[in-house]
Amino acid sequence: MSLERGFRGYALATLGALALFFAASPARADTAVSACGTLSPAGNYFLTTNLTATGNCIVIGSEGVSFDMRNHTITGNGTGDGISDGGGHFESMAIANGKIRNFSVGIGLDTSCCVVIRNVDSSKNTDTGVLVGTCCGVLDSVTANNNGTVGVMALECCYSLNNLQVNNNGAGGGIIATGCCTASANSTVSHNGGTGVFGNDCCNFVINSKVQQNTGDGVDLITSCCNFVVGSTVALNQGDGVHLTNDDNLVSGTNASGNSGNGIFLSGTDNQITSSVANGNQGAGADVQCPGAITGLQAKGNAGGSLTTSGGTCTQLNNKL
Repeated sequence: MSLERGFRGYALATLGALALFFAASPARADTAVSACGTLSPAGNYFLTTNLTATGNCIVIGSEGVSFDMRNHTITGNGTGDGISDGGGHFESMAIANGKIRNFSVGIGLDTSCCVVIRNVDSSKNTDTGVLVGTCCGVLDSVTANNNGTVGVMALECCYSLNNLQVNNNGAGGGIIATGCCTASANSTVSHNGGTGVFGNDCCNFVINSKVQQNTGDGVDLITSCCNFVVGSTVALNQGDGVHLTNDDNLVSGTNASGNSGNGIFLSGTDNQITSSVANGNQGAGADVQCPGAITGLQAKGNAGGSLTTSGGTCTQLNNKL
């Protein structure tokens, strides 16, 4: 398994997006914004008051726009985007420090790349809290709770999602990553109507996060290889705790207990489980397609048995079953 390959891609995406953030930081905003409208040309903008809107409110109209909401709130009527790129295919933008409420999509930057969103609460929108599009970007200290469909959606590769609160969203789920190489770290993803964290390409990571009490799987990373769940709690979900398909996946230092399906499900070959716990699940503690390696797994009190293997022989060491 190429751990180096996966983490190298994550690190490069993170460093590149952070460089863009500091190059276009909203901390030096110099153009006041007191009404909904288009932010153009490139430069630093800051919000001076709370805003209300019918339909779209703020439209990013140029590359290199940095928007500091200065702890104000933008409120809609259940339609449009709170902050949008207007379909402009822009690069390099930053949004920080505010709240967005009651739009269809709180932040809709689905045709732009190189986005940084920091210290923003985009909750109680009728559809999606935050929608980001083309590669690459960073969401840091972002809250997306109680949205009608999805909390956070990243359409393409290479997003770093750090310190997110994504809870109580609708049937679309919590965090949805449809491209490769997105890392969800230090985040809480709970009580969502679908899957907690979903990815359908390679090299997606869930790191040091709590993914609990979602109505689908806790973590569902499918289609391609090299997905990792590390140092996380994935518990009390109504499907599998961790569900990874294809080859070269890793579950390490993770507690996948009390789920309605399996604690850990791994298909494909050359998968690894290390130093993890899968107790009290309604399915198996771990259901693994071999060959692979299972080391330091504790799996007790599972209705479907401690460990189910198929397809060959898995190396096993120091397990407590």
